Amino acid sequence: MTTTNTPITARERNEAVWNQAAAALYAGRFDEYVAYWQPDGRYEVAYPIGAMPAAVEGHEAISQLFSAFGAAATSIAVHDVRFHQTDDPDVAFVEERMVADLADGGRYENRLVIRATFRDGLIAELFEYYGEGAHAAMLGRLGLA
Repeated sequence: MTTTNTPITARERNEAVWNQAAAALYAGRFDEYVAYWQPDGRYEVAYPIGAMPAAVEGHEAISQLFSAFGAAATSIAVHDVRFHQTDDPDVAFVEERMVADLADGGRYENRLVIRATFRDGLIAELFEYYGEGAHAAMLGRLGLA
């Protein structure tokens, strides 16, 4: 009997990291979530709104940002996720529709497109585009816009 070791593709590796990180994030496991990031990882938004910073860097800042959003939500889910690996093995684009029930009884629903850059099997950078109106409304409910 012979076996072959089929090398994992960049898409398979990156998509697995994305899915595992996302599962930790949406379950509120923020320490686990940041473990999928490079220590110098960077999260940036195309359209900064109100008191939300345009960019944060490093595990601590990323954890603080996402745990604040997690604390404001009673549930977070994503739908219609599409993972697009580019020809660059370290860059992918992700489309998704996020739906969150907020602790104040409100609801947040938005479509996102994220450029994800990976390095050595971890997330190095996320650059996020989102619907500005829905995002501004959600930040306003949280007193951040």
